[in-house]
Amino acid sequence: MGNGEISKETTRNEDDGSWDSVADVPFKTWADEVEDKKVKRKEALDSYRAASEAFRMDFNERATGPEQFAEWIASGENGISEEEIEFEGKKIKVYHLTGHEFLALVHSIDYRKSSSYAGSSLSKAHEKSRAIRNNPNNWATMPTENNPRNVDNGLGKSDLASNISTSLASDKAPFGYWVDDRDSIYYGFSNLGHRRIITAGYGDRGVHQGWTSNIENEEDVRTIQTIDEIEKNFKVGNGNEVAIDRYEEDSGQPILPDFIYCPELPTYSTDELADDQKRHAAYFNIPIVILHRDAYDKYQG
Repeated sequence: MGNGEISKETTRNEDDGSWDSVADVPFKTWADEVEDKKVKRKEALDSYRAASEAFRMDFNERATGPEQFAEWIASGENGISEEEIEFEGKKIKVYHLTGHEFLALVHSIDYRKSSSYAGSSLSKAHEKSRAIRNNPNNWATMPTENNPRNVDNGLGKSDLASNISTSLASDKAPFGYWVDDRDSIYYGFSNLGHRRIITAGYGDRGVHQGWTSNIENEEDVRTIQTIDEIEKNFKVGNGNEVAIDRYEEDSGQPILPDFIYCPELPTYSTDELADDQKRHAAYFNIPIVILHRDAYDKYQG
């Protein structure tokens, strides 16, 4: 007997009106409970996948990158300007955002101070990130998130992380990233292709814990907030985090930056650009985007 059936054998106590057992009350067997958990898990996963796909499609529709920057310049729109610089014989387009709306994901290549991580669990992540910083070719041939657990826990991709941590940066949340160093290299992404969104929201989403896109094997379903929710809850210093698959679902290729994002230059002059920033732009043949913070002051309070 199970599946919510009611016992027909239980009798009522004539003295006090109580039942001789609780068998009359619908109950679930162990198998029923297991099945309930499977159903709830499937519902949660279906909801999660729908939110992930909705975020990806919304981002790909709204995100701005080199193509949009060029169109804005050509149409004479306010809030953006351009110039051109040279680095090691290569010409690099530089766009200045001075109030125009924009939206992208950014990923920071950091961990430059080895003394801060020597002997710690972060040392391998630091080594990989430093290798990418020193040579942008390593992003495609030796990619790794700044994530020691993804390096050490045997996730099946050698020492390559399957996901990367980014932050949403837009005119409504212009300083939503975690690192704020004028020499930091931020890769800007304006199209996700068919990559999955693993988690998204304001604050730290805990991507350093080694999350991967294989959510069927995870115990928890991650929260995915919308772009509008992230922007609405933006506060300077709190940041946000959007974890994405590093590899294209169809082609298996690693994601490459669409531009270099520079939000921390003290004078907004190209003379202030670090050689590493220019080197990465030249290597990928992508522009540099300088954010003029004072043009977005209204979002800093």
